[in-house]
Amino acid sequence: MSKFKSAELLVWTPFKIGTSIKPRPLSSTEGIVDRIRIAAFAERQAHYAFLEAARIFADVVPYELVLAWKTIAEEEAKHEKWLLGRLVELNQDVAELPVGLGLYNSFCKCETARDFTIYISDSEEKGRLAGVKFVEALKYRDPLSAKIFLDIANEEVEHISLASKYF
Repeated sequence: MSKFKSAELLVWTPFKIGTSIKPRPLSSTEGIVDRIRIAAFAERQAHYAFLEAARIFADVVPYELVLAWKTIAEEEAKHEKWLLGRLVELNQDVAELPVGLGLYNSFCKCETARDFTIYISDSEEKGRLAGVKFVEALKYRDPLSAKIFLDIANEEVEHISLASKYF
């Protein structure tokens, strides 16, 4: 049984939770908005996951790692805020389409601090690589969104390094 808080006990507003849909083509404005929404929700899920890891594993990992998780949780919240702000600038409703809890639920399956750290590091790397692709795809069409994705991708590098540093 997972030690992580159940997703139902966490606050997900303003997102609409449901079965996530496949993002529309990136060549469309709607596709850009879909990716911003999905990325923002991934940041929220990671925020909660890092806070939960800091709570659950505090007695079995170095204190510095607990502090790093808490710091990263705040950075994930900052990234979410940037992305949600961009949706506002684009006059888009974050709750227009549903997003799924698959990422958070996958973190909940991690039984040890090592498993969590390696798993979330891999997830962050996948997100970073997707962000880099979005930067390339958006740099001329939507440079403001591209800059946000680039800034996030750059900050994720440090998050990813925790796995090799501690495990």
